[in-house]
Amino acid sequence: MSFMDIRIPVSDPGKVRALKERFSLDLLTATILERRGLEKPEDAVFYLETDTIYQHSPLECDDVYTAIDRINSAIEEEERILIFGDRDVDGVTGSAILYRGLRKLGAKNLSVRLPEGDEPYGLTEDTVHEILDKEYTLVITVDNGISAIDEIRELEKNGVDVIVLDHHIPGDVLPSAVAIFDPKISGSGYAFPNLAGCAVAAKMIWALSFSRTPLFGSECIVLHAEPRNGSVRINAVRLENLIEIDRITEEVLEGGVASASKDKLMDFLAVNLPILVLDEDTEKKMLRRAFGSNVDISLVDIRPKLEAIMPRARNHSLFDLSVLSRAARYKDGDKEIETLVSLFRSISIYTYPSLSKDYDALMQLAAIGTVADLMPMKDENRIIVKRGLRQLSEKPLMCLESLLGRQNLTGKSINTRDISFYVAPVLNAAGRLGHPMDAFSLLVSEDPAEAEGLTENLLSMNRQRQANEENAISLVRDKAMESFEHLDGKFVIVADDAIPRGLTGAIASRMSKEFSVPAVIMATVDKERISASMRCSKKYDAKAFLSTFASLFDDYGGHRCAAGFSMSYEKKDALLQLMESVVLSMDRESENADITADAVIPPEYMTTGLWRLSSLLEPFGQENEALRLYIKNAVITDITQPKQDQRMMRFSLRYGTYSWPALWWEPVDMESYKKGMHVNAVFSPDVNYWRGTEKEQLLISEMEICD
Repeated sequence: MSFMDIRIPVSDPGKVRALKERFSLDLLTATILERRGLEKPEDAVFYLETDTIYQHSPLECDDVYTAIDRINSAIEEEERILIFGDRDVDGVTGSAILYRGLRKLGAKNLSVRLPEGDEPYGLTEDTVHEILDKEYTLVITVDNGISAIDEIRELEKNGVDVIVLDHHIPGDVLPSAVAIFDPKISGSGYAFPNLAGCAVAAKMIWALSFSRTPLFGSECIVLHAEPRNGSVRINAVRLENLIEIDRITEEVLEGGVASASKDKLMDFLAVNLPILVLDEDTEKKMLRRAFGSNVDISLVDIRPKLEAIMPRARNHSLFDLSVLSRAARYKDGDKEIETLVSLFRSISIYTYPSLSKDYDALMQLAAIGTVADLMPMKDENRIIVKRGLRQLSEKPLMCLESLLGRQNLTGKSINTRDISFYVAPVLNAAGRLGHPMDAFSLLVSEDPAEAEGLTENLLSMNRQRQANEENAISLVRDKAMESFEHLDGKFVIVADDAIPRGLTGAIASRMSKEFSVPAVIMATVDKERISASMRCSKKYDAKAFLSTFASLFDDYGGHRCAAGFSMSYEKKDALLQLMESVVLSMDRESENADITADAVIPPEYMTTGLWRLSSLLEPFGQENEALRLYIKNAVITDITQPKQDQRMMRFSLRYGTYSWPALWWEPVDMESYKKGMHVNAVFSPDVNYWRGTEKEQLLISEMEICD
């Protein structure tokens, strides 16, 4: 039996060593992190930390300040506010986050509108008329709006202000909204472009909550001075809204000797801002040694607040805390000033539950929407999803308890796969069947009995969605085969008026897997429009492929493995001809593509430490796939016969000291594997949850019998 080639990424020994030493990692962990592209120390924070203080601040985006003013004014004046979201999981969770947050902030006249039935995505001429008829004065879009140029112009012309919270790529022209918070806008000021729409909504709530605290608009200087040989080194960082805007590091001779360094420091400090330190007496002594006893600099000691928030800091000097602190590891500056800035941010955020505890509750919904919308698991998306999954596992929102219970997730350490298979499809079913408000109602419910009834309704919808999906797949399978053969085995493209609009993504995904090629599925909406989805493996780039035909689309977008578009029905034939021409001119992808694994694991490394490593790399998703490890010459020690028509193989593999339970979904030539055989395998460390017990297992992705 011939095994596909295993490709192990080449690592840079110097970078691996630097990661190992800086972050106190074992060699395997440091190697895999480096192989996955972690190069800069500041990137490591998103693998090693979960704290809110490591997320980017929405106040980096200038338009957020305008949005804060307008929303706070609307709440105060009890204006009629409309949240206009989308029907998918990202849009529904984002709308629920905004609704929950605004209600908590005091909004009374608050309504939500999602596209119902076969209504198209986003604001339309009809919804504009509806908004005007109902006399809303403020509309906040969630997960849409960036392309609604004409609709927003019409609303603004009629006295309705619009705030756009979106994450889709903008066109050449931006809408004339009062404020736009879309991290994909070039020059927006936001540090990370790949937030989900629900995360943008959560960030907006955090910014609004921040605006209700004394921290809003505040400026300060955080300072630390330390002795050197005959001099004093002074580090000072200027913060505004907890965001660093300037810093200075100068070393000055003791005894008040005039120098350019001293002048620079005095200019930096003489701006009439509070100067925050840890241990005022110690810092004052250092400043007198630097500037002389005639210079009196007023300082504010943060130790009382620090010890109130973090009792374990009691009796520890800043040096002690810098040794204990992880925050300083992610910066190349002086460890003590980096630690002090981090401590001040923590004190500030954890003083106010609205910025910490309450915000964490919203992270549950943000995690679900981020996973469902296939956002890259990079940068702060990792912290958003990690925090959300932890909350879902340990203290879920009341409205989600029934759903988690019905899906056998209660008491489990919930991961991204659980969201993808057992939570997101249930919420998505409502939108696909044209009733997204049913999912929204569950996510904002505060009545356990109501939540239980809504959960049962959504589960029923999901069963109906699954049946509809199977019927639709049966409908298109023959046409898919015809397309596959016609397109020389390179693609599947099916357009059929009978395909339900809400199932194009699911059908495209199934066809892509069945034929092992990209699939484009087009549905007709009201005999006027085409709504379509494309799905493919990571070997392709769905969004890049669709960009070739952008001139025909009214709207398109997505990610590497999942994308979609909409356009007028009259352009369908032109698009099909053009797509056919492009596909037939493409080279066929090799069926024997390399299999990439993170590392080859020798027998002595086959321990539960691999599961700890996998946990460190979680959450998994786009651009951060599950850990894949390669073992050679393992022995099959036991095989459980599968049930009839069950395409899975349960067995045990002895490798190293132990024999490990293993699971292989849809195995190749399952009948060829027998007890006692020696095999090579690529696996992911996985956990089997059964009746309240979690047990390590190997999730096999590829396996072969040794020669």
